[in-house]
Amino acid sequence: MPTVKNAVIAAAGLGSRLGHGKPKCLVEIDGVSILSHLLSLLNDVEDVRVVIGFEERAVISEIKRIRPDVIAVRNPDFRSTTTLHSYAAGARYLKGDCLFMDGDILFEPDSFKRFVATCKPDRPRLAITKTKTKDAVFLDLEGDMVTRLRRGEPSEYEWANVAWLPVGFFEHLENTPVFEHLAQFMPIEAGILTSYEIDTETDLLQAQQNRHLFCLDTAATAGALAP
Repeated sequence: MPTVKNAVIAAAGLGSRLGHGKPKCLVEIDGVSILSHLLSLLNDVEDVRVVIGFEERAVISEIKRIRPDVIAVRNPDFRSTTTLHSYAAGARYLKGDCLFMDGDILFEPDSFKRFVATCKPDRPRLAITKTKTKDAVFLDLEGDMVTRLRRGEPSEYEWANVAWLPVGFFEHLENTPVFEHLAQFMPIEAGILTSYEIDTETDLLQAQQNRHLFCLDTAATAGALAP
């Protein structure tokens, strides 16, 4: 029986650094939106919530097209809050643990599935990936434990913006980045996967060049989501 029963995707932001004028979750590679890719990976998770804000109607339309049972959660303050608040909004009324992730990431499916398979109750985990950009959230790693998340001097690995965490981690919030909020809960166990976050045009180009890793095939994606 799958351990991961809840997942929250933060997809409320403006995507201003990418500059496509739409939420990054709706950006397409080979005709497949990032959101479609993410939801295909979460096909076995029974309660999936997508936190929306910017161009929310367009995101809702994409959710309904792909997987109508997914819950859209509004973050009306998306222009003035961080992803931290989107995570908290998405996890509201949930109990136990939840898989939290950003809505602008492509994952190599097998590595993502391996990470999810290691998620156990009351055992927080952070997904990390090989460093690919200069503007990532880098980390200090001791064995298999992340002891610190930070900006600044690059490290071998960066945080993949995916975490398996108790929902209680998102109480008593301040308007800070997620990685700063998580500092109070360190150390946290790490799991390695392959991912590409899409923040800039350079990131998008890099992901397009590595599209073979993500199985971004429209027919295959549709089949994975079929009931």
